[in-house]
Amino acid sequence: MNLRSYLLIQLFLIWGLSVSGQTRQLLVQWNIDGTTGKMLNSELPLFGLASRKLIVPDAGIELLIFVDEAKANLAAHQLASNPIVLHVQRDRTVDFRNQPNDAQYWRQANNLDRTGFTDAWNLTTGGQTPDGHDIVIAVLDGGFQTNHPDLKANLWTNPAEIPDDGRDNDGNGYVDDRYGWNMVDGTQRLKVGTHGTQVIGTLGAVGDNELGITGTNWNTKMMLFSIQRESQIIEAYEYVRQQRKLWNETQGREGAFVVATNASFGVEGGTCDQYPLWGAMYDKLGAEGILTAAATANFSWDVDERGDMPSDCETDYLLSVANVDTLDRLYRMSAYGRENVDLGAPGEGSYSTLPGNQFGGFGNTSAAAPYVTGAIALLYSSPCPSFHDKVKTDPAEAALMIRDVLLAGTKTLPSLEFRTSSGGMLNVAKSQELLIELCEDGEESELAVANVSPNPTSDFTVITLNKLVISNEVSVRVFDLNGRLVSTQRPIRIPGTPVQLGVNLGELPSGYYQVMVIEREESTTTRVIVH
Repeated sequence: MNLRSYLLIQLFLIWGLSVSGQTRQLLVQWNIDGTTGKMLNSELPLFGLASRKLIVPDAGIELLIFVDEAKANLAAHQLASNPIVLHVQRDRTVDFRNQPNDAQYWRQANNLDRTGFTDAWNLTTGGQTPDGHDIVIAVLDGGFQTNHPDLKANLWTNPAEIPDDGRDNDGNGYVDDRYGWNMVDGTQRLKVGTHGTQVIGTLGAVGDNELGITGTNWNTKMMLFSIQRESQIIEAYEYVRQQRKLWNETQGREGAFVVATNASFGVEGGTCDQYPLWGAMYDKLGAEGILTAAATANFSWDVDERGDMPSDCETDYLLSVANVDTLDRLYRMSAYGRENVDLGAPGEGSYSTLPGNQFGGFGNTSAAAPYVTGAIALLYSSPCPSFHDKVKTDPAEAALMIRDVLLAGTKTLPSLEFRTSSGGMLNVAKSQELLIELCEDGEESELAVANVSPNPTSDFTVITLNKLVISNEVSVRVFDLNGRLVSTQRPIRIPGTPVQLGVNLGELPSGYYQVMVIEREESTTTRVIVH
């Protein structure tokens, strides 16, 4: 089976096969004679058969229609035990579930549509990897209503812990840590709070349950931590890291498959240099395959100049998120930064869960970050075998692939173009498309230049690479014919795929130059003429 067929089958299944009563129609896949190439079904009598239609000839798939349901049931039992039948099933109706039936979904639809979730849900609504592992999101915040009817089914529960027995069953130093841990009070009983309840509702309110709202992932598992101080943030991150590390080491038999943490908190005007122990945790998490989406400051200032913790931490495993208003503009009270803020998401106009089993509005950068965290988790549920192989063999690199497709898939917005590193707003559907394209290409090829234009040039030239995605750490070095370094620069990323980089050569004297593109551990060179 080729990959496109696999993806189509996955799409069909996740739309939700649900039987609407009985049916008089059967789908049958017949064995095919290896010598003649014909289906082995010509001599088999089927009582009550009204008509038949061959719908996939080379796979031997046929639709059989019987005179009534009873005859179809009899034939189904007859065919199930016949060796010339590879598969038999009822021709069931389906419910198209790419739009959830939650009562107040209409209040969220605009933001979820603008960020690409409504399109991405046509392929997957999240929750598990294709091979059945629960996808876990860790959330650090003040407090949560864990028994909210639209949240409780999507909370992570520690499978190695026996609830309320007063013992540390899994030996991790935390007694009865069922949903996570209250780092503030040192207890399993999490604090109740509005802010955290809003965050986890945006991330993972149960979808399609005819109640309240839906999260970015309809079914996911959320690991929760109450925090207030830096030491508690560090301890919570270490808890998360150890759970994923154990999952990696046991190939999913133990631990938790945590793929992302949400940080709708920070120190406005602080810098990562002032919080080195906290800041160092993002690379530690990343080494195990965990990304973090962090809300940037709720002030209209440039983080590159004023600072923000953790937005300005120099790590590939953290995505800093600005707040976008309902008209796709940078919100007037959101920070920005071309180097240290990565992308935008629509915090304004959000609608989420509230304590007291309620629902209500949510805004600011705290509301923007969960869309990106949710996008990370949703992408991990994509049916891409080669990606999930990498998750098991190189989890850190798999996390960077998700980061890259998230940034490459953003929708360019004028208000973000020179105020974030990606220049755009989250579009998880486009990122999903890029991930599937990488999956179809199989193993990634070595970095190479596909085209340079114009060449010769007297100003800018555009270098096209053989990559669909690239990190925002990409750099360019220019050497003269004597091998002397004459220019080092961050190229301008031109939206679209494959990757195109704008390089300024206008200040160089006429001559021949070697231009080197450096992307993480790879590099490639090309010759450019300046006249």
